Amino acid sequence: MKRLLINVCAVSVLTSCIKLADLESVGGAQQARETFMEKFPTAVIDGWGSRLGYFVADFTIGAVDEGGLDTNCVAWFDENGKWYLTESSMPYADLPQTVLSAFEKGEFRDCTVKEVYCLDTPERVEYAMLIEGNVYGYAQSAYIYYRESGVMHISIVNPRADYTYGDYILSPICHRNEGDSTVDGGLPS
Repeated sequence: MKRLLINVCAVSVLTSCIKLADLESVGGAQQARETFMEKFPTAVIDGWGSRLGYFVADFTIGAVDEGGLDTNCVAWFDENGKWYLTESSMPYADLPQTVLSAFEKGEFRDCTVKEVYCLDTPERVEYAMLIEGNVYGYAQSAYIYYRESGVMHISIVNPRADYTYGDYILSPICHRNEGDSTVDGGLPS
């Protein structure tokens, strides 16, 4: 059993690290690229990879934020080219007022916001922030997720170094129960 677990982990790590050159030989890569180009025709692609069984494109788009910088994005597609998620960087000030108010009045208002992202899926739009400071009295950092209504519905404290927003949004475990929860270290509690 232990050997099976080690083999499953090794295969998972190897398949989650496919680089651009390897994508040419992986089934579904062309469909993902075609859907990407239809959805983001003006994008400048920084690279392709694979994570959690999805094809992932890192890119920038010409829409500039208030600071005059390109918007950094990541889009996730399956082997059939179906789009699942786009993560787009954004300035804190551009968050919807409902999310700004909830954060500024909430328990993490004294934390420093390091990153802000809009997470767009076919079903919904969410907003996520990487914060640093005193989180729950023991953690130094957390990803917190807000619905458009301003409800914070999940926090992931002390995230792994390789954690991405898609890890939560596209993980089967997050769809099992859509209720509020806290996850430590990016793993189910």
